[in-house]
Amino acid sequence: MVASRLTLTNRPENLRLLEDFISQWSKDRGLPAARLRGLELAAKRIFRHLVDHAYQPGEPGSIAVELEEKGPRLRLMFEDDAVPKNSPENPPGNPGGMASPVDAPHLNALERLAESLIYYRTADGKNRLVVFLN
Repeated sequence: MVASRLTLTNRPENLRLLEDFISQWSKDRGLPAARLRGLELAAKRIFRHLVDHAYQPGEPGSIAVELEEKGPRLRLMFEDDAVPKNSPENPPGNPGGMASPVDAPHLNALERLAESLIYYRTADGKNRLVVFLN
């Protein structure tokens, strides 16, 4: 199955565009309501975390979201261009970036929803979080 991708700016009002994207993607695949709720919850929490914590106030940024069916699992990928925490550009104590998304208390629910969480930096310096949902 081919992945579907949406790129948004890091503005809170873009949450509605993300919700519409997920809703249409799920409808096109006949996703059951229970799976849709889990997907929506995970995506909303990650997006809000990125908007609220990954960027400095007023700092422009880009957040890409990708959805894909991988057999019985759903693959949800977020990629952002924020400076990661504890990097030379963003030393400890400054807001911004994610050292690891599971370090954030309000994202702990992801561990209950997800089969697996993978965070890494890409070769081009972006943060990438991949979440596999059952």
